[in-house]
Amino acid sequence: MKKNIFSKKFIKELSFQSVIEIVMLLIMVLLFVPVMVMLIMSFKTNWEIYNSFFALPKSIAWDNYSIAFKKLSVNMLNTLFVIAVAVALTLVVAGLSGYVFARMKFPGKNFIYFAILALMMIPGILYLAPNYNLIQRYGLYNTRWALIFPWVSGGQVLGIILCRNAIEALPKDLFEAAKIEGCGEINSLVRIALPLATPMLSTIAVMKLVDYYNDFIWPMMVIESNSKQVITVAVKVFTSSVGTTEIGTMFAGYVIATIPLFILFMFTSRLYMEGMTAGAVKG
Repeated sequence: MKKNIFSKKFIKELSFQSVIEIVMLLIMVLLFVPVMVMLIMSFKTNWEIYNSFFALPKSIAWDNYSIAFKKLSVNMLNTLFVIAVAVALTLVVAGLSGYVFARMKFPGKNFIYFAILALMMIPGILYLAPNYNLIQRYGLYNTRWALIFPWVSGGQVLGIILCRNAIEALPKDLFEAAKIEGCGEINSLVRIALPLATPMLSTIAVMKLVDYYNDFIWPMMVIESNSKQVITVAVKVFTSSVGTTEIGTMFAGYVIATIPLFILFMFTSRLYMEGMTAGAVKG
């Protein structure tokens, strides 16, 4: 009798799990439909798009990518350079500040930390006007620093909080032993805190890279020159110029703009998940 009850329970749980897996698979397929449509359209000519929209391309139109790459290559390289500098500075500031809040004692420490924490409750859209005025005042308009400085100042808020929590969770005995051996604060930061907080730093790097890469409003406000413009705005301008006449080329531009994030996901998803779960168990 008990054996039959357990069998029915097991079958019921198995059936429920199978339904969940099927639903998740369907959701994943639906999420990839726009990506597949974009990719297929990028290989088709205008005639094929208008006359056989749902059909696969009869011949691959490589000219779409050639035209799009010539128009967007400068913007892509500029975007990667600006984001690399911004992410590096964000990690430096977040790592230093996180160590200070985690290991050092000074007057007003908790007040300053919670003030930084409170900044996360303010929508980023409210910073646009003040940041724009600062950029104009300091003569940084239409320069790459107009992108880097606001990104770093806004991105370090979450970075400081995550680094502080990661470093604070480390065993205090490590730092005490290093102090006894004559290791100063800088050496403790470089040799102990940052190496052990690498998963969290990787998570911050990935999160900020995606945020900076997807930013559209701020670059459109402070950058005028096309050679200094980022890919998100450049794709919009490119779409406006060719979208009505060359739809395949427009989709090819979208694919080119998506490739860096796809590569980032392929190679950093494991590091991202490790950083997100690093603080789940406090040692």
